[in-house]
Amino acid sequence: MRDNTFKISYSRINTYLFCPQKYKLVYLDNKYIPLNADISFGLSIHKILEHYYKSSEYTYESMIDSFNLHWDSSGYETPQDVYVYYLRAKKTLKDFWNTYGKSKPKNILTEKRFETNIGQYQFIGIIDRIDESEDGTRELVDYKTHKTIWTQETIDNDLQLSLYCYACKTALGFLPEKIAIYFLSHNRKIYTSRNEDKIQHAVNVSLEVADKINKSEFDPNTSKCQYCDFKNSCDYSIVNDKEETK
Repeated sequence: MRDNTFKISYSRINTYLFCPQKYKLVYLDNKYIPLNADISFGLSIHKILEHYYKSSEYTYESMIDSFNLHWDSSGYETPQDVYVYYLRAKKTLKDFWNTYGKSKPKNILTEKRFETNIGQYQFIGIIDRIDESEDGTRELVDYKTHKTIWTQETIDNDLQLSLYCYACKTALGFLPEKIAIYFLSHNRKIYTSRNEDKIQHAVNVSLEVADKINKSEFDPNTSKCQYCDFKNSCDYSIVNDKEETK
């Protein structure tokens, strides 16, 4: 019997597309991914910027106050790792401030939660930022904190941005005139665009994934094992098998 009441999100959809068995481990079996340095770093930066933009002061000092309040040293293996990422975070925020922090848009929605529907399923998520300029132009911004910067082609076809445009349209009542990913570690904002065809494609992919989840289709994708957080614990992992045959 199908259950149309469960909620889907970009993270859930992306996890299923990576490997249906990983989706089952994370979201049904509650095998949570251990906190690591990169995840902790990203969470800290998101919280710092959220607190900064929700505060009443827009100064570098207030950004540093947000940094001191929300920096979290959890998830790092050694004190040296904490120190390296701490310095990286300070440089990231300094660069951000020098480029974007000095001028505040007319209106900001930061860490904006949304709820809408994709077909019969509830679709939920959080958009990092939506800015509105003096001329009424709205800009959707998604933060990335990893060291790898994506190609323009990857950004133009990013499923998350397409789904967030859909959420803006259906849950918030508008389509953003500008769409960008801000690669914080590079202090670089790269713009893209979305038309109705790309948005509809993302909706169709999400609906197909949700239907497969609803039918309990969790066949493993063993081609991704070496990149998986559960490569040493999943019953279907081929990583250990390869090591045993060496």
